[in-house]
Amino acid sequence: MRIAAIQICCEVGNVTANLSNADRLIRSASESGAEFVCAPELFTTGIVFGEMENLAEPIPGPTTRELSKIAKANSVYLVAGMAEKDERTGRLHNASILISPQGEIEEKYRKIFLYLDEKKGFIPGNQACVCELPFGRIGLTICYDYVFPEYIRHLVLKGGIDLLIHSTAWLTTDECERWNYNNSAYRAMGMTRALENGIYFISANHWGNYDLHGTLRGIGQSSIISPWGEVLDEVIDGEGVAIADVDFKKTERWRANVAPYISDYRQAVQRLEFLQPSQEQPS
Repeated sequence: MRIAAIQICCEVGNVTANLSNADRLIRSASESGAEFVCAPELFTTGIVFGEMENLAEPIPGPTTRELSKIAKANSVYLVAGMAEKDERTGRLHNASILISPQGEIEEKYRKIFLYLDEKKGFIPGNQACVCELPFGRIGLTICYDYVFPEYIRHLVLKGGIDLLIHSTAWLTTDECERWNYNNSAYRAMGMTRALENGIYFISANHWGNYDLHGTLRGIGQSSIISPWGEVLDEVIDGEGVAIADVDFKKTERWRANVAPYISDYRQAVQRLEFLQPSQEQPS
């Protein structure tokens, strides 16, 4: 299976322009043989403070109809991040959707772990999303979700995923730079999640402004990483497409011959005896 991550320079607040830009990049990925494409978090809007209520849309809705046309025209599975407005509750969610090559919405996922001020505008989801596709089983995550190794391990142990999908807006800010935040941490965590779970990892990120004033700035580095930690392809900066082949038979051989982490973990947990708290009270 050939998969691709598109890295976008978001035109903040301009849904039409961002859909057109995504169409171009997805077409490029498809022409290079990609059958599955991942787009970044909230890529159709970025963040427009005070306006997300107006920019968010129902799913299905106008934006998903356009994304469905793009997926169908290019015969690809498409994962795309967008701001969702729940028609029933009126609440906003940071969401992503999986669209089939026939243009049908297969799944919707709402970001579970919201970062800092996201909690002021969005309501967190409460359901993990694992999807069975013809080429393997995938787990959908959005940005901050992948910081939590226990959650990703849950997707592997309970969901049996072969490929972790990560739509993101991994950013830097003036505050990050005051702390000398290392932009390589984003890549390092992706490699770690792939290695510790023996799975493929794909992450699609933004490059450049994510809000109107450039307070939030995407750091690029969209990539596809193998279960053995090899960066199979990447887009360091600017716009572009990372594309690579994934082979889950190789995953099986890697786990069996080099890194049996998951099977060893399962066996250890089954025989583990947890210490009970002492009943004695300190004097």
